[in-house]
Amino acid sequence: MNHPAHSGSVAFKYKGLKLVGVLARPAGPERKKFPAVLFLHGFPGSEQNVDVRRRLLEQGVASFALHFSGAWGSDGYYAFSNLVPQAQAALKYLASCDFVDKKRLAVFGFSMGGWTAINLSARAPSLKAIVAVAPVGGPEMTRGLTRAHIAHHAKTLRIKSVNALFKDFGDSVTALDPAKAAFVRAMPLLLVHGTADDVVPCAISKRIYGAAKRPAKLVVSSGARHDFLDRRGWLTSTCAGFLKRYL
Repeated sequence: MNHPAHSGSVAFKYKGLKLVGVLARPAGPERKKFPAVLFLHGFPGSEQNVDVRRRLLEQGVASFALHFSGAWGSDGYYAFSNLVPQAQAALKYLASCDFVDKKRLAVFGFSMGGWTAINLSARAPSLKAIVAVAPVGGPEMTRGLTRAHIAHHAKTLRIKSVNALFKDFGDSVTALDPAKAAFVRAMPLLLVHGTADDVVPCAISKRIYGAAKRPAKLVVSSGARHDFLDRRGWLTSTCAGFLKRYL
């Protein structure tokens, strides 16, 4: 019996908290196992990269888009220091789904989610590929970032306090430099960044690429801003094509 493609909200438990997200299963036979991609949103997470997920669904790739604690319906408080452990838990949840081939898993992260994805890869040797779009960097991110910037973007999140979140950001990016994580093991890594990104400098992806073990690929898009809103079709094809290749 063939099942149509399906996408819907699901929830799982993490340290007593309910974490939610969107799980998508491609069309296919009832007992078929599909490759799958974990999607990790940025801060605060307004860009969900639904276009990339839908393209993968059309290509027979399942996905799970996690909502981190304190964001978009998930319990608890949002904290940068919780992102990698929660991504680990979400990857475990995705692998447990009965239609997912746990030996064919990848991760896609945007902005803060890109930082999380690369750091996750250092702890998840079973991953087949990583895509990081405009990933946040390491200690250099603490220069120029203001408390006001954190406060503005945290308005839609559940947080303990702006001061605590601001400190947590600095501590987290200093402790977990994605360039160091990308050097841990050889794994297909795609970095995509725009030259006109005024949120996360393109130089950060160049530094991560320079430190990463191969195979790694850096795609720099001339004139692209942080959200890639003027070239989503190109971004979708680039990222989905890379993931499909390695899954």
